[in-house]
Amino acid sequence: MRSRTADLVTARAVVHIRTHCSPDLVSGLTLDEGIGVFPHYRSIVRDMDSLKRIAAIEGANLVLAYTDEGKVVGFLALSDPSPLERWGRDGAVPLYELGAIEVSQNWRRLGIARKMVELAVADEDVEDKILFLTGFSWHWDLEQTGLTKMNYRRMLMHIFEPFGFRHFYTTEGNVNMDSTNMLMARIGSRVSDEDRERFLDLLFAVPEAGGCLRPV
Repeated sequence: MRSRTADLVTARAVVHIRTHCSPDLVSGLTLDEGIGVFPHYRSIVRDMDSLKRIAAIEGANLVLAYTDEGKVVGFLALSDPSPLERWGRDGAVPLYELGAIEVSQNWRRLGIARKMVELAVADEDVEDKILFLTGFSWHWDLEQTGLTKMNYRRMLMHIFEPFGFRHFYTTEGNVNMDSTNMLMARIGSRVSDEDRERFLDLLFAVPEAGGCLRPV
């Protein structure tokens, strides 16, 4: 897949946004000190090796935001959902998971997250897929932002809604552990009615013996 690039002019500096980053490109960058700093949550990205592993996943799209000095100040990761989770068990549904998005504590409120999402959904093939994300309140940096869980949820929704993501209800256990948790999805314009219905069934499927899912 061809990489897309854009330059975002911020109040601090120009930030370069690039999609489909390769492990080789990641090797030439360094991680900003404000990435992965959470008092109650261990981030999946703690060093550049973590980003290289994501970049090497077949079919993944690692989007990076970095400065002229080569310092990574934000990332977004898209990949096929795990077959161990509800979303990856039915390979017939064309699901693609936005599994992580983060902006360094030192570079927030500059529009970086929104620009990364904009470039990520600009790929033509996303119109054949259902992009989805789960937001869990225990992952959110409430201390640094000073936001309540509900206001943090609203902030995330405001980032994703302009690009076609909508909130969906689901019976998935982790999403329902906290009333501020959420599931959002963007259904591509070329997704068939049948796949749309399969996705809606999957939202409310319940587990059966052996880990299989059946629609409610």
